[in-house]
Amino acid sequence: MNQTRIDASAPSEIEWLDGATRPWLAPVEAPQPVPAPRGPEESSGRARLVINRGPDAGTGFAISTPRTTIGRSRECDIVVDDTTVSREHAELRRREGRYVLVDGGSLNGTYLNRLPVESAELNDGDEIWVGKVRFTFRTDG
Repeated sequence: MNQTRIDASAPSEIEWLDGATRPWLAPVEAPQPVPAPRGPEESSGRARLVINRGPDAGTGFAISTPRTTIGRSRECDIVVDDTTVSREHAELRRREGRYVLVDGGSLNGTYLNRLPVESAELNDGDEIWVGKVRFTFRTDG
């Protein structure tokens, strides 16, 4: 969408093909939006999971809620269509600006940096395995 707006307060005149002079409204740049102030829970930056292997490699998922579920169920926030993934395989929980990976009692387990975990705090660059799918956890700040 073109972000140009018309400023009606400063018309200029142009000469039209019929020889008449008429006012013309000049385009001006639209004001840039000001970002909303960040709340205390957002102070650590945004988080996301990025698939790093397979046909969907590079696909990212924003983690924007205090609890994000991962699994095969269509009710999950991040749906993984893989038979090695449980219906509600794992979840990410945000606590005081940090993120924790929690296994949801999955059959095949949840792995963090190649080690099985029930619950573990995440750091930027950590690799999460859910079934055959591998994610990289990323934070911006």
